[in-house]
Amino acid sequence: MEEKAKIFYKKSTGKTVVIVILILLLLVALSYIGYTKYQELLNKTEPIEDKKREELYYSEVEDIMNQIDMYNYIFKGTYPIENINDIDNQLKLRFGIYALKETENINNYYKIEDMKEVYKNFFIDGFSAIYENIECPTKDDDLYELNTNTKTYTEKGEHAHGIMTLDMDTYFIKGKIEDDNYIIDTHIVYSNYCNDTCNKEGGYYKSYKDVVNGSNPVYYRRSDYKDSKDEFPLTTYTFIKNKGRYKLESIRVK
Repeated sequence: MEEKAKIFYKKSTGKTVVIVILILLLLVALSYIGYTKYQELLNKTEPIEDKKREELYYSEVEDIMNQIDMYNYIFKGTYPIENINDIDNQLKLRFGIYALKETENINNYYKIEDMKEVYKNFFIDGFSAIYENIECPTKDDDLYELNTNTKTYTEKGEHAHGIMTLDMDTYFIKGKIEDDNYIIDTHIVYSNYCNDTCNKEGGYYKSYKDVVNGSNPVYYRRSDYKDSKDEFPLTTYTFIKNKGRYKLESIRVK
C-alpha cells in the first residue's frame, strides 16, 4: 500500500511583519501629508481685521454730555478753545475746585494734589495750572485762598455783591469715533442771565456775548428750539479716551 505524501504547512511570519510595517509607514505618511496641508491652510488664512467702531454707545454719550455741562459751567464765555492750555489760569483753578465739589463731594478743603488728579481725568496730557489764590470774577477780592504750607485751598467769606447766574441748555446733535477721537457736536442755548440785575427781555440766545448784552434773541419759548435750531452754531468737543476717561482736547465753534 502506497503511502500518501505528507504536506507540511509553515506559517510565514516574515510577510506579516512586513505588511504591518508598510501599513504603519502609510499611516505616518498620510498623517504627515495631512498635517502639512493643514499648516498651509493656516498660513494662507488672512487675519480677520477688527472693524473699528464709529458710533458711540448711549452710555458714552450720557457720560460725555455730563462732562460737557461741567466745562460749560466754567468756560462758557471763552469758546472756542483750540488749545486747552490757552485757558486763563484762574479759570483752570476754578474748574479744579468745581470738579472736586461735583465729583468728590469735597467742601472747602481742596488739595492741590486732588486738583491735579481732576485735570488728569478731564483734560489731555500736558494740561497744567499755576497754583495761586483764586480771584472773584469782579476782581474785588479772592474767592479761595491758597495755603502754601498745606497746599490746600479754602473759601474766603461771603462777598457783598451778587453772583452772576446763567442758564445753558446743551443739545446733543451727533457724535462719532474718528481716529480714536470721540467727537460730540452740540447746540448751546443761553438764557436767564443775571449779574446784580437780570435781563428783563428774557429770551434764548446763540452766544454768550448776546445773552450778556441782551441782544439778538433767537426765540422766547424753550419749546421753539426745534423750529429755530438751524440758527445755532455747532459747538464741537473733541475728546481722547484713555483708561476709561474722556479727556478734553479742544472746543470748536462753527
